[in-house]
Amino acid sequence: MKPLNIIGISGSLRSASLNTKLLRQAISKEVPELTITEYPLKDIPLFNGDLESDGDPEQIRDFKEAIQKSDGVLIVTPEYHQGIPGVLKNALDWAGSDANENMLNGHFAGVIGATPTNGGTAGAQQQVISTLKAAGATVMEHSSLKVAKAPDKFEENGQLQDKETDEALISYLNTFADWLRKKI
Repeated sequence: MKPLNIIGISGSLRSASLNTKLLRQAISKEVPELTITEYPLKDIPLFNGDLESDGDPEQIRDFKEAIQKSDGVLIVTPEYHQGIPGVLKNALDWAGSDANENMLNGHFAGVIGATPTNGGTAGAQQQVISTLKAAGATVMEHSSLKVAKAPDKFEENGQLQDKETDEALISYLNTFADWLRKKI
């Protein structure tokens, strides 16, 4: 089988982000035939339809190309006031814009997240899923990973110290890979 190449996106810009830690743990897991590559959002400009009229900015062309070359996208989202972070929504708006080729249309995605609160990013994940679907993406919805009280689950170095969360992450990634194989 050909390896699945996944673009991993953390919806946070913070250097000590729980979601970037979760993404990096996903990258480190040995899931057969699954390779996840982190795509940072720090250089994505604010969405502006005026910029699109002259063609996408270089950073957006690079972002869309990374999505296009991947077999799927894994989005790892924080939750801010029960919603999607602005930086992530901004990136999805660029990727899903029809003006210069919507890269989300017909693409496959999974959504997970971590938060210090008890809610486990349920609100943000639902909004990300809605945004992805509105752009034409197919989203794996039958399985999810919502890591609540996440600061307690990670060591200082970013490693997962909570065995249950580690096992849930591996299970999610295996399910995501199986789902993608059926779709591709």
